[in-house]
Amino acid sequence: MIGASTHRRFAINVASGLGSLSLGLLLGLWYTPYMIRRLGVTVYGLVPLAGSITNYLTIVTTIIASSVARFIVADLARGDAVSANRHFNTFLAAAAAIAVALFSLSASFGLTLFPILFKMPLGQERASQGLFIAIAGTFLLSTISNVFASSIWVSNRFEIQYLIEGATSILRVGLIVLFFTVWQPALWQVGIAFACAGVFGLAANIAACWKLAPSLRLRASDFDRSKLAELGQMGGWLLVYQVGSVLFLNMDLILVNVLLGPDAGGHYAPLVQWLSLLRMVAMMVAGVLGPPLIVFHARREMDSLLRVSGQAAKLMGLLIALPIGLLCGFSGPLLGTWLGRSFVAYAPLTWLLLIPLSLEAAQMHLGSITIAANKVRVPGLLSLASGIAYVGAATLLTRQFRLGLFGIALAGAAVSLGRSALLSAYAARVMERRENVFAGKMAGALTAALILGSAAFGASHWVTPGSWIRLVLFAAPLGGAYLLAAYLFILKDEDRARVKHILLLRGSIEPVPAPAGSPLA
Repeated sequence: MIGASTHRRFAINVASGLGSLSLGLLLGLWYTPYMIRRLGVTVYGLVPLAGSITNYLTIVTTIIASSVARFIVADLARGDAVSANRHFNTFLAAAAAIAVALFSLSASFGLTLFPILFKMPLGQERASQGLFIAIAGTFLLSTISNVFASSIWVSNRFEIQYLIEGATSILRVGLIVLFFTVWQPALWQVGIAFACAGVFGLAANIAACWKLAPSLRLRASDFDRSKLAELGQMGGWLLVYQVGSVLFLNMDLILVNVLLGPDAGGHYAPLVQWLSLLRMVAMMVAGVLGPPLIVFHARREMDSLLRVSGQAAKLMGLLIALPIGLLCGFSGPLLGTWLGRSFVAYAPLTWLLLIPLSLEAAQMHLGSITIAANKVRVPGLLSLASGIAYVGAATLLTRQFRLGLFGIALAGAAVSLGRSALLSAYAARVMERRENVFAGKMAGALTAALILGSAAFGASHWVTPGSWIRLVLFAAPLGGAYLLAAYLFILKDEDRARVKHILLLRGSIEPVPAPAGSPLA
C-alpha cells in the first residue's frame, strides 16, 4: 500500500488538487461579493474573523494529524500493521477527548469573552457569538476527521481528499444561499451551514478510511498508552511550531479588528482570501509529496530524498510565482472588477501579502523531512519566534508609525521571508547537506514573481475595472510567455523531464535520472 508512487498516481494527485483549488477559486470569486452584498462589508468581516480565531484550535488538531500520518505511513512502509493499528486507535481516542474538551472551552469563550475582546457591529453581538461557536465546533470535528483521513496518506489517494473538500465547500455555500433565499440574511444561517458541512466532512472521511485502508480497524483493544508517549514526544515541539504558525498565519484579521476596527477587517479579509488560496495550493503539493518523502527517509534513500525535494522546490516556486505575479500586477483592475472601485486603493497591499509566499511555497514540503527525522525542536522554536515577532512588529507599525493596514501587511512580509529562509536552511542541515542548498531555487521563485508582477503592473494601466474578459485577455498572454520562458531558459534537462512525466500522467515520485555530470541538487 505504501511505496514509490509510480505511473499516474503523483500526476492524478496534483491534477485533482488543482481541480479542487480551481473550484475554490470560482466559489470565492462569487461567494465573497455575494456575502458582502447580502450582509454588508462590516458584518461580513465577522465571518473570516471568527474563522481566524478558531484557527487557533488547529494548534492541537494539526499536531494529531501530522503525528498519526507520520507514524502510520512509517509503520506500513515497514510492513508493521499491528503498530499502525495501535497508533490509529490510540490517536483517535486522544483526538476525540481533545475535541470534546476544546469545544467546551470554545463555547465558554464565545459566550463570555468573544463580544468583549473584539469590536462588534451594533446589534450583532449575540449573532456573532453563535457564529463563533458553530465555526469552532466545525473546526473541532476536523480533529477527529484528520485521524480517519490518515487513510488517504496511507493509500496515497489524495484525489479522495480533494473530492471531499470540494463537496464540503459546495454544501456549505449552497446551504448559505438557500438560507439567504428563504429568510432574511443573518449570521446564524452562516453558522448552521458551517456546522452541517463539518458533519458531512467527518462522515465522508470515515467512509473513505474503511474503503482505502481496510487494514486499519477500529478496536478499543488496540488502544496503547505507550503510543501516547510517542505523540507527546513529537507533539511537544509540534505544539510549539503550531503556536508560532498560528500566530503568524492567523493573527492578521484579529489584529486588524482590534487595532483598526471591523470596517477595516471587512476590507482586508477579501485580500487575505487570495493569500489563503495560494497557500492552499502550496500545502496541497507539499501534502502530496509528504508520504514519499517520509518513505525515502524511512528507507534511508537520501539521494532520492534530496533529488525530489530539490526539484520540488524549484518547480513549486516557479509555479506559484505565476498566479502571484499576475494577481499583484493586475490587483488594481482585479479588485475594482471583483469588489468595486472602493477596493482599488487597497491594491498595493496585495504585493506585501503575496510576494513573500513565493519563498514560503518553495520550501513548504521540506517540513515533511524534519517530521520524518523527528527533528522538530528547531523548527518549533523558529516558528514561535516568527509568530511573536510578527505580532510585535505589526502592532508597532500600526500604532506607533500609524501605517494602518500597510503596517500589518509589511510586518507579515518581513517575517515570512526570514522564516522561510531559516526553515529551508535547517531542513538542508537535517539532510546533512549545505544549508544554502535550496537558496538558489527559492531566490529564483521570488525573482520570477517580482519580474512577472512588474510586467503585469505595466500592462494593468491599459485595463479599466469592470471587465473580466479584458482582464483575461491581458493576463493570459503574459502568463503563457512566463511559462514558456521558465520552461526553456530556467529549467534544466532533468527538470523538463520531470514536467513531461507529470503532464503525460507518468508522474512518478522516483527521481528522473539526471544527465551525466549534472549535480545532485
